[in-house]
Amino acid sequence: MSNTSLITYGMVITYILSCIRIGTKPCKYFQLNSERFDGREGIFSKLEIDKSVPAEWRLAQRYDDGNFIPDTWPVFVKPEWGQNAAGILRADSLEELTDIRKANANESIRYLVQDGAPEKREFEVFALRHHADKSKYAVFSITEAVNDSERDPVNSINNPSTEYVDITDRFNEEQCEKVWQMVNRIGEFNISRTSFRANSIEDLLKGKCHVIEVNLFVPMPIHMLDQRYQPRDITAMVLRYMMKLARITKARDKSLPEKPVFTKIMLYNRTSPALNFLRSKI
Repeated sequence: MSNTSLITYGMVITYILSCIRIGTKPCKYFQLNSERFDGREGIFSKLEIDKSVPAEWRLAQRYDDGNFIPDTWPVFVKPEWGQNAAGILRADSLEELTDIRKANANESIRYLVQDGAPEKREFEVFALRHHADKSKYAVFSITEAVNDSERDPVNSINNPSTEYVDITDRFNEEQCEKVWQMVNRIGEFNISRTSFRANSIEDLLKGKCHVIEVNLFVPMPIHMLDQRYQPRDITAMVLRYMMKLARITKARDKSLPEKPVFTKIMLYNRTSPALNFLRSKI
C-alpha cells in the first residue's frame, strides 16, 4: 500500500472518530462546499468554478467541441470534473490534440481545453476555514509541486516525477494571510486546494500568477507528502487536521439546502443503464 493511501485511510478513520467525539455526522462533510455543486450534472464543474477566478489569474478554457483550434501551445485537455489530475492530457500540437480527441470520442463525459500557464513553478495552496471565525483559516499550507524531468507537466500524486515540498515556512504570517485572501477572492470555501502557477514566490505574492485548478471535493493536505516528514509528524498532523475538519463540519451553514453530493459523484461517468436510471432519479 502506498504512503498516500495510508495517509488517506488514516485521515478518513480519524475524521469519523473526531466527528463522533464532538457529536456531528461524518457524512455532512459532503455539504461543506455544496453551494458550488451542480446537482443536475452531479459534479463540481471545473468550468463553473473557473468563472469565479479573477480575470487576471484566469486561463482561457472552454468545452471541447472538437473544432476549436488553439492559438498557442501547449493546451491541456481535461474532464469537466475529476481528481488528482485523472484524465488530463497535454497537447503540444494540433496533431496531438486530434489524437486525444479521437481517444476521448466514445466517452460520455464532457472535456475542456485549457490554455497552458506561462509560469514555470506550481504552488498548491491548501486551506481549511476556521469553525469559530470564518474569516480565518484553521489549517493553511503552501506546497510546491517539483518536477524537473518534464516540460509543462501534469503534476499529481499519480505522477512519479512529481515531488511535493512543503514551503509554508518560507512565508511569514503576513504573507500567508495575503495568499489566504487570494484564495478567498476565488471563493469562501470551507475546504479547498488551489493550484497556482507563478515564476517565483515573490510573483505569487504580487498576484503575478495563474490558477490552473481549484479542488473542492476531497482536497488532500498535500504538504503531508513531503518526504522530509516522518510518520510521527504525519500522524500528529492527521490528528490535528481531522479534528479541525470535524469542527468546521459541525459549524457548516445549515440553512443551505443539502445536496446528494457523494451519491451523484459516485455515479458520475457510469454508463450502465441501471446506474444511469438511478442517477436520473436522485
